[in-house]
Amino acid sequence: MSVRTGPDVSTHPDPDTFRRAMGLLPTGVTVITAGSGEHTEALTVSSVTSVSLAPLLVLVSVGTRGRMLRRIEEHGAFTVNVMARDQEPLSRLFASHDRPVGTEAQRWLGDRVGRTGNVLVEGAVLSVDCRTENRYPGGDHAILLGRVNAVHTAEHRGEPLLHHRGAYAGLAAGVMT
Repeated sequence: MSVRTGPDVSTHPDPDTFRRAMGLLPTGVTVITAGSGEHTEALTVSSVTSVSLAPLLVLVSVGTRGRMLRRIEEHGAFTVNVMARDQEPLSRLFASHDRPVGTEAQRWLGDRVGRTGNVLVEGAVLSVDCRTENRYPGGDHAILLGRVNAVHTAEHRGEPLLHHRGAYAGLAAGVMT
């Protein structure tokens, strides 16, 4: 006997339906950086995952039409910065199409630069500095596999910033650890 929990959704969803459906999956919020100084580029991204422990690899998905992918390809590296709960304004800033670039972007992000020459976001819960290992096609996005060169964790790790149902969120109080 099967149990139905709700109505079925179209078997051929349109992009808006798919976006809303995937919004039910809570994700961490990151700002990806490539370069530093006048070459700084940064973008808010939620499609990030660890892939392998041997070798250490992470995966990010970046739009093919944007300037971030070009910068990563030119630089050959990127850094995944996991935002803290209080960094929502920074996440919003780097999610916009008219986000700052170059030295103005670095002023917002901080002065620390990792091993691969990318800005490390000040106050981030975690920064993972990577060299680009591979690029794969993924529709209107490129799937980038990065080999981890360094991991930077905050001295006082705060609560991570999350995204769920189209809005920013945090962890609920009393979450089991």
